[in-house]
Order: sequence, then C-alpha cells, then structure tokens
Amino acid sequence: MAAASTAVLFSGCELINPDEPVPAFLRIEEYSITTSTPQGQAVHNLTDAWVFNNEQLVGVYEIPATIPLLSEGPTPLRIRAGMRVSGQVGQRSAHPFIQDLNVTLPFSPDSTTVLNPTLTYRSDATFKWVEDFEDSGISVAPLSVNQGVISRVEGPEAFSGQSLRISLPGEMLIAECATALAYTLPKAGAPVILEVSYRNNTQFTIGLISGSPGGVVQTTVMVLNPSPDEWKHVYVNLTPTVSSGFLANAFAHQVFFGFIHDTAEADESYILLDNIKLIH
Repeated sequence: MAAASTAVLFSGCELINPDEPVPAFLRIEEYSITTSTPQGQAVHNLTDAWVFNNEQLVGVYEIPATIPLLSEGPTPLRIRAGMRVSGQVGQRSAHPFIQDLNVTLPFSPDSTTVLNPTLTYRSDATFKWVEDFEDSGISVAPLSVNQGVISRVEGPEAFSGQSLRISLPGEMLIAECATALAYTLPKAGAPVILEVSYRNNTQFTIGLISGSPGGVVQTTVMVLNPSPDEWKHVYVNLTPTVSSGFLANAFAHQVFFGFIHDTAEADESYILLDNIKLIH
C-alpha cells in the first residue's frame, strides 16, 4: 500500500510542477532612421521599443534590451519606436509619426536573435515646419522684446553644418524669437510633435504664440535645463496645448523660444538649436 501511495504522490507533483518552456530571446541593440528630403536630417532620440508578438503586447523596453519570447519558428513581430515625452523619463509613448516595423523572425528556444531596426517616418505625417539652418534664409525671427543676438554658427560649436545661436551678452536680459510664419495645427487630440536638437548654458522655454479672434495668447509648453557640453534631442508634445479648450478658437500658431540672462551666473547666456521639425 505504501508503494502505491508514493507513486500517486510523485505523479501529482509532476502535474503541479510541469516543465517550464524555454524562451527564445530578441535583442534590440539600437535604432537608426532614414529620412527623405522634406523630413530634415536623420536625427533621433528614440529610447524605447513597444514589442508586439502576433499583435499581443509583450512589453515596453528601454533599448538596448534583451526580450524573452515564448516563440519557436517564424514569428511575426511588430515594433513601435518609443520616446520620452517632452524629455521626461516617467512619461513614455510610442512616437506617433514613426512607421511601425513589421518583421517575421525565426526563433528557437534558448537562442538570441539580434535586431538593429532602421526606421522611417509615416507616409501620412505632415511636416509643417522643418529647419536645419543650412539654407540662406532663417525661418526664425526676433520678437519685439528680444535683446538677444541671433546668428548662425558652424564648426565645433554647431551640431553639424550650421546651427542657430541665440545669445545674451553683457547686460542684455531677454531673448525671445519665434517662427516667422504661423501654422494651422489640428485639434481634438490629434497628435502634434515638435522635435528639437539643442545645447545651452541656461534654462530656456519652448512654447506657442496662438492667434485667435480674442487676441494673441502666449503659452509656455516646456522648460529645458542647461546642457552646455552635450547636444540633446527632445520631443515636445504640443497636443494638449493645441487641443486645449483655452485655445479652442485659435486659428494659427507660432513656435517660440525664449530665455532670461542671469548676469550673476555667466557673462553670456546662450542656446544653440538645430534639426527642428513640427509634425502632425
């Protein structure tokens, strides 16, 4: 009787603790991006991968990442490139205007497949304003309160080619400029993203100047901290501002950049800008 009981006991353990399947692994190293002429330079700061296996979300991963998948054989995957919304680590989203990558990859248990995705913008993305400061004209103009010096620079100070430099030397206090043109932008929650490369030794503001039947409204959207030694690329989410009830009657918007010179901190305050894209 004891032997029979033991056999039943072991059989029950096998049912409770079955062998676990061995995963395969997808390794996403880094993104590259290609652009066509109207889309500006191929610059990005895409940090995340939203991974779908057979249209089921596996998870959101900061790349480089090694992702376990319970898959074997040819497996259809969809990868959405993700970004830090307005530069915030805790606010992440898939970039609404980057084309999803659809691939079918062969997997086998306990093996790793490495992927370095090349991305493109969606064909239906509208590039309302693109400025890389390489042409003879500049699509940014000083506002009436501006005391800053606006110029183009090249060489080591520039991102590549030429970049825009806005500076406040000496006792000058306020720098403020905006797009020379005003742009119509969609509302009702339709995504609107501003991409900007920047380097700066002082805080500066990015926002919108919006024209409406009731007058002109200037709205701060984001304040960026100093980054004097490193160029950064940020995605500014303009959607909540453009779609807000406060701007419900706005018919056109200018993007503005501004900052104040703290004369106690530095002899000169400056910001450098490049690779600007306003997309909806």
